[in-house]
Amino acid sequence: MTFSLDLTKPLSRVGFLVNLLFLSVVFSGLSWLSFGYMTHSLPQGAIHAEEQAIAQKAQDQAFTKAKAAAKGKVFEEKAALAEAKKAGLEAAEKKHEEIHHHVVSGWAPFAVFLLIISAIFFSGFLSIALQRRANEAGKNGLLVFIAHVGAWALATFIAFEPFLSHHGLTWAWSVGGIAGLVLLLPIAIAGAEQADDHGH
Repeated sequence: MTFSLDLTKPLSRVGFLVNLLFLSVVFSGLSWLSFGYMTHSLPQGAIHAEEQAIAQKAQDQAFTKAKAAAKGKVFEEKAALAEAKKAGLEAAEKKHEEIHHHVVSGWAPFAVFLLIISAIFFSGFLSIALQRRANEAGKNGLLVFIAHVGAWALATFIAFEPFLSHHGLTWAWSVGGIAGLVLLLPIAIAGAEQADDHGH
C-alpha cells in the first residue's frame, strides 16, 4: 500500500514520489487556506465593525456640530445629515490602513501557529514515507538522518510558502526548499541494486 503509517512497510521510488506529491499538494493547500482565512477572511469582519464605529462617531459629531452652528436659523436636517454621513465615511477611510494593520497583526500569531502545525504534520508524514523508502533500499545511518533533515526542510518551506509569499520572501528562502530536496534525493532514488522496485 502506498500510503501507510507502518514504518516496516517498504516503499518503492515511485511510491515515495507519489507520497511526496500527494503530501505536498495536501499540506500546501491547507497552509494557503488557513493563512488566507486568518489574514483576510477572518479579519474582514473586525475591520468592517471598527470602520463602522469610527464612521458613526464622526457622523454624530458632525451632525451635532452642524446643528449647534445653525442656532436660531433654519436647520436643514436632511442636508446636515447627508454631510455628516459623508464626513463619517471620510473619517473611516482615513483610518482604514491603521485599522487593517491593527486587526491583521492581531491575528498574525494564529496564522503562523497554523503554519507551524502544518509543517510539523507534513514533516512527520514525509519522514515516515522516507523511512519506508530507506528500508526498501536497505539504507541506514547518517545518510538516512541527513535525508530526514532534508525532508523536514522541504516540508517546512512548502508549509510556510504562503507566509513567505505574503512578505515577498519566497525567493530568499527557496534555497532551504531546494537544499531539502537535494538532501533527501539520495535515499529517494536509492535501492536499484539492493532491492527490486515492487511499487508498494
